[in-house]
Amino acid sequence: MNVSTIINIAIIKSLTTKMLMVCTTLALSTHVFAMDVTFDDAIWNGKTIPKGQQCLNYDGKSPATPSMTVSNIPTGAESLVFVYNDVSNKRMQSGGHGIVEFALPEGAMNAKVPRVFGHTYEVPVGIEMIAEYRSRKGDIRGAYKPPCSGGKNHLYTVDVQAWQGDTVLAETTVEMGRY
Repeated sequence: MNVSTIINIAIIKSLTTKMLMVCTTLALSTHVFAMDVTFDDAIWNGKTIPKGQQCLNYDGKSPATPSMTVSNIPTGAESLVFVYNDVSNKRMQSGGHGIVEFALPEGAMNAKVPRVFGHTYEVPVGIEMIAEYRSRKGDIRGAYKPPCSGGKNHLYTVDVQAWQGDTVLAETTVEMGRY
């Protein structure tokens, strides 16, 4: 068994049940119902990662996810799951930049979701970390890893999923921008 296989086995053993379901959903998703997601922070335009919102390795200044408004949430949804990705880097796809869950009030059709700061396990009230981001040895760990490609024009996205129990009711992918 090589080192890569051993690392992969260790990663798989450390995954939570919800994380496994999220990854399976990403691989098998065929949901037609889509939600609307808008960034509440004016500096986020979906085209370019805003200056200062990259990881600390590249001079990020209190980097965080954008706060968002999610609307058209399907009836019965209990939570929203946010899966952060670098789609240009295979290792950082499918939640490589972290996965967090936002609890919804009963009957919510719209939700304002606060930003989650990078490089920390501290998350806002109502948010729970499902899986920490994948990091390299020596990296600061946490719930969310801000874009960290060093300006190589990688595309960063967030998959927003509406969950009811163990079922995904809807999913929408939003481009955060390139860095």
